Amino acid sequence: MSKSTPKHGLFTHVKGELAWTIAEHRSPSEAITLTRHLTDADEGRYELLGLVNECEVALFWDYFWNHVVAAGFDVDGVDDLARDAPEEIRYAGREDYFAEVDLEDWDWIHPRHQWRAE
Repeated sequence: MSKSTPKHGLFTHVKGELAWTIAEHRSPSEAITLTRHLTDADEGRYELLGLVNECEVALFWDYFWNHVVAAGFDVDGVDDLARDAPEEIRYAGREDYFAEVDLEDWDWIHPRHQWRAE
């Protein structure tokens, strides 16, 4: 493999793990589409943190407002992530948020944050 060839193993693993979890909790036939919508939204201002409520709700970190956005998602896409955040739910950063939540209750934790549950 040349040095210019990108490594897609980790990204493929994340998508596979996410699709598998969605298929177990929701619809196997829609898992790939739902995974694509979630990973497409996981960029720039928003970072996918995980899934809760039987994989019905995706949690994203909003870097603009420093808070978590809980969004529903279906085959048509992810609900609107750009909402105004009330002052009282802003955090100093993700560390503060993760210190307050019980990750044992989550259905899926993005691999970049799974170490927090250990």
